[in-house]
Amino acid sequence: MILYSGKNGQLGWELSKRFESSGLSSRGFGREELDLCDLNAIESILSQNPKFFVHCGAYTAVDKAETEKEVAFQINSLAVKKIAEECLKRKIHLIHVSTDFVFDASSETIGDTIRFWKTNSPLSPKGVYGTSKAEGETWIRKTFQNSSQANIIRTSWVYSAHGSNFPKTILRLLGDPNRSELKVIEDQLGRPTWAGRLADFIIFLIQETLKGQTFPQTIHFSNSGIASWFDFAVSVRDLAHSQCLVNEAKPIFPIPTESYPTPAPRPRYSILDLEETRNRFGPIPHWREDLELCLKEIAASSGNRA
Repeated sequence: MILYSGKNGQLGWELSKRFESSGLSSRGFGREELDLCDLNAIESILSQNPKFFVHCGAYTAVDKAETEKEVAFQINSLAVKKIAEECLKRKIHLIHVSTDFVFDASSETIGDTIRFWKTNSPLSPKGVYGTSKAEGETWIRKTFQNSSQANIIRTSWVYSAHGSNFPKTILRLLGDPNRSELKVIEDQLGRPTWAGRLADFIIFLIQETLKGQTFPQTIHFSNSGIASWFDFAVSVRDLAHSQCLVNEAKPIFPIPTESYPTPAPRPRYSILDLEETRNRFGPIPHWREDLELCLKEIAASSGNRA
């Protein structure tokens, strides 16, 4: 049996479909079934002694976390500590989903050279969200030390046809008759990740682990390719227009981060190194390929193309 948190989120939604199609017995829990602020609830869920626990649940409201620090740390740090302790005690394999926000860009943006965050790069988060997620990772490492019984999967810029995310926001703004143009940040770089592809990797990791394979404790997974938010938005517009999801390919203009201030700082450069992952998982599609798949799914489910 595989249990997983965050069943109503983007990744949980994609996982639920893949667990069913792969024949893996699973059960997901949303907030109403698993309150991550309740340590007793965590213990009760894990007392079912599943083979794996995939922890997708998290406090992800990056800006809101700046004013809800206590809740963010309770969910992203203390709950993770409790999950790790229970999994170790019960010999449950833990798969924990983390984020590129555990890094800051300052040490990686050197001239025009493209560098990547390694799995063993020092953590350097900025803001409450990133700091709380980094602390959750640290609890897992302290609890399991070098054990292969836990995996931390760092990912970035996650989106899907389900829930709220960047591509769906761009689609909404493109369809707004009161907007003649969009302005999107161009100086933050990262790797967009389709939640469906990330779910595929988690299924792969589980299946290979069941065969006796082991993986590094910390793993990076995202789509291949690099983008700015501006690049991402332009691709959403162009692909959506070609699929008749929007009537008009409105102009999108690049702006610097300083022109769009937010309560929480964003990583300027959060490109995760994928070399180890490719060596085990094989080639990973470019982010534009999976964005097209996601937009086709949105078009098919909407039933009312523009």
